[in-house]
Amino acid sequence: MATLYKRGTSYYLNWREGGVQYRRSLGQVDRRAAETIQAEKAAELRGLLTPTRGVTVEVVLAGYVRWYEANRPATYRRALSALKPLRADLGHYAAESMPPGAFEAWASAQASSGSAEKALKLARAAFRRAVAQRTIARSPMEGVCIPKSKISRAPDYYRPKQLDLLYAAARGPLWAFMVATGIRRGEMAKARRADVQNGLLLVESTAQGRTKSGKWRAVPLNRQAKDALASLGKDRLVECHPDTLSDWFVQDAHGSGLPGSLHWLRHTFCTALVQSGVTLHEVKRLAGHSSITVTEQYAHHCPDFGRAAVATMDGWMRGGETRKAQKKAQPTRKTLRPRSSAG
Repeated sequence: MATLYKRGTSYYLNWREGGVQYRRSLGQVDRRAAETIQAEKAAELRGLLTPTRGVTVEVVLAGYVRWYEANRPATYRRALSALKPLRADLGHYAAESMPPGAFEAWASAQASSGSAEKALKLARAAFRRAVAQRTIARSPMEGVCIPKSKISRAPDYYRPKQLDLLYAAARGPLWAFMVATGIRRGEMAKARRADVQNGLLLVESTAQGRTKSGKWRAVPLNRQAKDALASLGKDRLVECHPDTLSDWFVQDAHGSGLPGSLHWLRHTFCTALVQSGVTLHEVKRLAGHSSITVTEQYAHHCPDFGRAAVATMDGWMRGGETRKAQKKAQPTRKTLRPRSSAG
């Protein structure tokens, strides 16, 4: 017999097995999810199901979300938003008994393949963490084929004349500093004066805010960055949450008649470097990319990108035209037939 009760915002499951009384916290799940776990545990105790840990998909994802908020606060809200549809549709199912096909079917039904891809990647990380912590014995995500987004576009960036308009806005020095350093919004929100040392901006991964790759980097400050720095905060360079930075940028950009999002500033940093002849490996180091594959999305901006290779086709085409002209110039040979003798 398995009984269910609620205390505060959490549900608890009680049962007796082998003469021992057990109690398990189900966390902040809704009643439907709690009753699903209760029914599964009751079936296990009656021998109708292979014993599992009675954990739902929602329990696994909710635990991961709490960990994510504490360890990655800068991107927490985006992760929460990405997982919301998955939690709503599949959260009440038992975690260990979910077939991989159920996750794939869910992804196929989503309007955005990019959003579905992100949700499943987060879910896979959540299940792996649950297995490592022995919350569940197996992860149903290991057999899931995560769909790849079909959208692939060159990164958008701002041109110099557009930047002039943006820098004239209320928070122009802030945007100028972000363009000149390529700093991410979460990194900007935690940056302090003490991070500027010997003409370098040290972007470090700390307990208060990690870098995306988890590694530190140093970015030399050019004239634009130094001029902008003079207008920023005396301790924290900007006093706000990363999401607030995005909101401020939308206000200033749209007020200046410009398209785009805050991340375009980082794209502009990378694009300007590549167009100026900086190698992709140097851009990778300055931008703090985890892999050269990420940096390669800017390769088409390299001054000599593919031009010499494609130019070789001109010679190939001219060679074909020459052969055609030579063939035309050759005289036509007629086959002479012998005259028949008079009989």
